Formats: sequence, structure tokens, C-alpha cells
Amino acid sequence: MEKDVEKELYNQVKMMLVKDLRLKIAPEDIKNTDLIFDGGLGLDSIDALELVVAMEKRFKVRIPDATVGAKVLVSVDSIVRFIKEKQQKNG
Repeated sequence: MEKDVEKELYNQVKMMLVKDLRLKIAPEDIKNTDLIFDGGLGLDSIDALELVVAMEKRFKVRIPDATVGAKVLVSVDSIVRFIKEKQQKNG
């Protein structure tokens, strides 16, 4: 059951990336390890702000500052880990 929940979270994050950032790529074409910036999905600083807002709205998690953002907004894997960690803390 836990694996299904995690798989669904990965799917939700990929859908958020495609929909909210208007990427011209299918969610299933995004690998969990693809870099979000630095040549990966090719996002820029405006996209980073939109992504932070989308994460707050959709997953009720807050990225408090740029230092945390630099660690979280690396890949789908790092975003999912952050969301899971925050959701577990908030119960």
C-alpha cells in the first residue's frame, strides 16, 4: 500500500510540473532523477517561484528560503522526499 501512495505522489509531482509550469512534455516522460534546472527540464528562476507556489497550494508544504529551495528543487525525487518528510511531521 505504501508503494502505491509513493507512486501516486511521484505522479502528482510530475503532473504539477507539467500543468503548472506549462511544460511541453508528458508527465510520464519525466524521470524521477531528471534535474529540474541546470539543463534538465530547462526551468528558470520564474519557474522556480511558480513551482514553490504550486507546491504550497497542492501539497500544503512551504519552502521557507532559497537555501532550502536549492536542496529541494533538484529533481522529482528530492521534491517527493521533501513533501513526504513535511507531511509526516505535520501528521
